Amino acid sequence: MASWVSLLLILLWQSISQAQEESSNAPILEFISETNINNVVQDPQTGRIYLGANDSIYQLSPFLKLQARAETGPKEDARSCTPPASACQDTKPMSNLNKLLLIHPSNGSLIVCGSRYRGICSLLNLSNVEEQIYYSDNKGERTYVASIEDNVNVVGVMSYYKKDGQTFNVFVVGKGYGSLDSTKLISTRILQDYKEWVVFENIIEASTVQTTPFVPKYLHDFRHAFKEDGYVYFLFSRTLDGTDNKNLTFVSRLCEDDHHYYSHTELQLNCGPKNQYNKVRAAFVASPGKELARAMTESGMYGKVVSWNKVLFIVASSDEDDSKSALCMYTMNSINERLMDIISACYSDHGKISGFPAVDIPYSSKTDEFCSSKIGKDMLESYKCGADFLPSPLASKPRYALTADPMWTTSSLLTAVAIAVENDHTIAFLGNNKGEVFKVHLTAEAKDYGKAPGDTIGEKVNKNLFFDLSHSHLYITTEKKITRVPVQMCLQKTDCQSCVGLRDPYCGWCVLEGRCTRRSECRRAEEKNGWLWSPRQQCVKIVSFYPSNLSCKKTDKIQINIPSLPTIGPSDRLQCNIGSFQSDGTMLDSSQVSCDLPQPSHIPKTPEDQGLAYLFNDQSNFFKNLLAEARILSDRESLAVIRDS
Repeated sequence: MASWVSLLLILLWQSISQAQEESSNAPILEFISETNINNVVQDPQTGRIYLGANDSIYQLSPFLKLQARAETGPKEDARSCTPPASACQDTKPMSNLNKLLLIHPSNGSLIVCGSRYRGICSLLNLSNVEEQIYYSDNKGERTYVASIEDNVNVVGVMSYYKKDGQTFNVFVVGKGYGSLDSTKLISTRILQDYKEWVVFENIIEASTVQTTPFVPKYLHDFRHAFKEDGYVYFLFSRTLDGTDNKNLTFVSRLCEDDHHYYSHTELQLNCGPKNQYNKVRAAFVASPGKELARAMTESGMYGKVVSWNKVLFIVASSDEDDSKSALCMYTMNSINERLMDIISACYSDHGKISGFPAVDIPYSSKTDEFCSSKIGKDMLESYKCGADFLPSPLASKPRYALTADPMWTTSSLLTAVAIAVENDHTIAFLGNNKGEVFKVHLTAEAKDYGKAPGDTIGEKVNKNLFFDLSHSHLYITTEKKITRVPVQMCLQKTDCQSCVGLRDPYCGWCVLEGRCTRRSECRRAEEKNGWLWSPRQQCVKIVSFYPSNLSCKKTDKIQINIPSLPTIGPSDRLQCNIGSFQSDGTMLDSSQVSCDLPQPSHIPKTPEDQGLAYLFNDQSNFFKNLLAEARILSDRESLAVIRDS
């Protein structure tokens, strides 16, 4: 049945009060751990959440209800103990810090690596973490994955390894150096026994990608690992060579099927003028959305960017002052192009770009010329993953770092970032060390428009900041708590002015329903002016009348100019109400409405020097306000109101 659309011009005898905020219908859920939470992961199939805490692994529903808990400590151990612990002396109960948590989807298991027994790992059942699928503490050094040091960070990503015509599930690990740890920075760990290999064994021996065991010159802090288009990437900060304690941010890349790490190449990433924000804290990889992609392209700093390209978003701070930090962006295309420039310079141009040295060979004591190969540039594609006769690993010199201007800065330490795209617009959720999560609309000039709700103030936001499977909620983790909060609070606003006042890219005023909603929740949002986007700061508004003056002895029609009026369809009926007088309205064009006026005796006398417009403005002692309302009267007589005071 057709809906009835009414346009009402109502003269009020008293002023209209501001609409009051209502509490959101979306509940804020939380779960509190007994001990500090180190890692958080989400099962992309079920939406379950797994918390890696000190001495415990928690399995939670998407609504943060506890489903199962596995105790992982305390364990009888000693710092110098080589497991099994039964063979060690001077052991004592020691807390087991979770170092790495990964979803292993192909066999429904959770990879759990801790700080006890030299950083060995176990496999737990994804459906019930209380069920242990695999654990062994007697396979020796080859299965030591993580670190016993509290301050050494470990990251990892699932991958594959091909051998003997078979494809094996593995995970690739990046780990900083601890005094009693393995010196391997990167390792590839198999997840099944095969011939001489055992579960969790490092199956790639690459002595070049490791620190010096006696004098650790490069102090790594790994923050993120991810895969993209056949490559494995690690994001970390490290010192250059031990002569300077200043950290520099690097992204390193490996070909996923590189069995020797010949392709390992590092690119320095600078954030801010003079690399002001030099130490990466957290990262998120996402597509930028149509509007941000356009702004990035128009800036001239990122090359041509389209909405489906991938962008690495990082938050970084300064060594000198960690009370200031920034968000920087790097397109994956730019990263890969610069990495290929470094590789090409070493393989074909003696390590130089435009005549200047561009290539370092880190983790090596070589002093002679190492970029001595001479491969034709037309052959580079054949060696993009390196070879045994080519130098490796490679790294860029500071002169050839990839530089980005800060997209947004703050006078607090940012510790987490998550990126969402809504209606072609990009929103950054940025957590800090005070428990705040800022919401920032990323445009040519980024604008923060609020903070995520929830009681997280006072504790550092964990770097594992992510969305539920529907992208309608954000999971925020602090020291002992994880909270699930809505990404938007549109429904709290009950009139157009307060809705657009949010400046929230998620929100807009659904004109013909009289609600502040997401675009997807507005039935006629796709029609012109059916949904008024919040950051545009526009509401349905009467801007003029014609004619502006009428004879007091003559009744006539009036034309009302409403540029932002939504589309009125052929099945809709337009009705004009002026006080108690009603008449059928006529659409003259997309923004002009014609209404009959009441008899002159029903129209108050026009004040001196005023025209017809006084009927619709704050003027006399009798009429203090105007309320313009657009309503839908459905066949159930339900009423939705849009107000523009």
